[in-house]
Amino acid sequence: MTTVSNAIITWLKKFDPVDYGKMKAIETDILPAEAETYSLAKEPIINKRTSISGKVTSTEHYTLMARLPSQTRSDRRGNVEWGELLEAWVAEQNQNGNFPEICGAVVRSVSVTTPFRIGSTPGTSDGVYQLTISIKYEKESRK
Repeated sequence: MTTVSNAIITWLKKFDPVDYGKMKAIETDILPAEAETYSLAKEPIINKRTSISGKVTSTEHYTLMARLPSQTRSDRRGNVEWGELLEAWVAEQNQNGNFPEICGAVVRSVSVTTPFRIGSTPGTSDGVYQLTISIKYEKESRK
């Protein structure tokens, strides 16, 4: 069975901006030390609601982290542009109903809840950028 995080990773790998290329691999939880690496970490909050009919609506949040070269001004400019393209891509996928495929669930929305921004970069010439993705889906409750 595919997990929600694996479904999001598969979906994110479809993002392929012309001048930047695809995210070939996205790790879970821990961001590798090399430049041009990515990871997806689940946030510790899940909002769940159960309707009278028994459907459970869950909203989960995941942080996508990217370690990208940031030593030069053009690197940083390119990184910010890549992040903005990713945000726009997520919004477009949401608008078109192109969602991650979660087994046994119907995805209702995917969105960026915190924009692409630089995080910490201690002792390295790479920048660690991150954004938070929210996914809302419905499942029948287990009886």
